[in-house]
Amino acid sequence: MNIKRILTWAGLTAGTALALFASPAGAAGISFAPFSFSTSFTGSAPKGDIWLNSVTTTDSLTAALGTTYGSFELVSGANIIHNDSWTGGDTGAASSDRGDNASGVVLEAATNASIVASLGNLNLNNIIDTEDRGSFVIDLFFNRATDRFFFWERGMNSSLLVQALDDAGNKLAEYLLDSSTSNYAGYSIDTVEINHSQRVGAQGLWLNGARTNRLRLIANGAAFNGPDFKVVAASVPEPATIAGTVLAAGAAIAARRKRKAQAEV
Repeated sequence: MNIKRILTWAGLTAGTALALFASPAGAAGISFAPFSFSTSFTGSAPKGDIWLNSVTTTDSLTAALGTTYGSFELVSGANIIHNDSWTGGDTGAASSDRGDNASGVVLEAATNASIVASLGNLNLNNIIDTEDRGSFVIDLFFNRATDRFFFWERGMNSSLLVQALDDAGNKLAEYLLDSSTSNYAGYSIDTVEINHSQRVGAQGLWLNGARTNRLRLIANGAAFNGPDFKVVAASVPEPATIAGTVLAAGAAIAARRKRKAQAEV
């Protein structure tokens, strides 16, 4: 690492800088666990729009084997804490990218707005592309808290450190996603940033013991080999909503039984 890079990282907060080079424990009793899923999509892979329809879990980690999710929370905000500067060519780190013939944004020096434009939709051919030696720290925000996150990575050859944060920015849990161990998502993409098609891998993360609407994503230079990714979250009802639904269903059943009993008198 050269002197300029060292000085750049020294300007980050101590907690964030530490996260780039170590993996300290998160909040007690809260952890990330990976799970696998299949992807249902329609569109014109590899160069056109590829629209996400649903995902279906293919292991039983969350006791939800075969569960299909068709409703998603999308990225609604972003905060770039650090992103290597783009000065032309293959410099910089995270950029907004899209399929050659797809709708969406292309911007080498990503901004908060371009990151939201790339990730805040269901087009799997809108991604964040990272240069192979690039480093970034980016916070992503979702409208509602959830505990299930779905990641896709172009190339299946990179790593991405994912941290779940609470409302105050404290780390709840973290996990190093290694896309070389991911499942093939069933499609390839060819984007403006590259001139050939590459397979896309899929990996899920379950936040056990908490929910969050804020993720911190980190790429640490050559060691992470430039993750090119898309992420959405599952829309899951709040516990109070579940309880209310159960109570409402119980009340409806009781009312039907009462009407039936009165009719039989």
